[in-house]
Amino acid sequence: MPNLVNKILLKDLTAEFQKMGSCLVVAFDSLRPLQDMELRGRLRAAGVRYRVVRNRLALKAFASLNLDLKSAIGGKCGIAICEKEGAIKAAKALREYIKKQKVSPITIVGGVVEGTPYLGAAADMIADLPDRVTINTQLATAISGPARAVATVLNAVAGGLARCIQARVDKAGGAGEASAS
Repeated sequence: MPNLVNKILLKDLTAEFQKMGSCLVVAFDSLRPLQDMELRGRLRAAGVRYRVVRNRLALKAFASLNLDLKSAIGGKCGIAICEKEGAIKAAKALREYIKKQKVSPITIVGGVVEGTPYLGAAADMIADLPDRVTINTQLATAISGPARAVATVLNAVAGGLARCIQARVDKAGGAGEASAS
């Protein structure tokens, strides 16, 4: 019976990992029930599904996706499953939770963002990654900056020429009126 249960759990976990856009592996050692409820609430508010999984099943499910997270999955761990780059938002929520605690019962030990695994110290840096909207804004600013500078220069040349012509017309018009009187 347990073998059948494990097969069903593995199939479910593999299907969920295939649909995910990103995830975080969270190690917890002395997490109390109230802390667990608060943690799950924060993750739920961030749009993240949190599961405590069997290590062996999680490793097999990740291996089916050609992801090696052996060094991250060990001991008591849970996986925060996110859509697209949602692991960034989840990592930020977890970082706030960790900073709030005197002695943090959890640590981020691994993660996957858009198919790229992050392990150890790199997993802590997931919260520092910019999300897609921020990257798109930065790219648009970088691309539009030189174009804006060219437009400003061309506008300055045309504006300067128009002011020179207007000054010439005003000078000629002013002299023409003086000679007519």
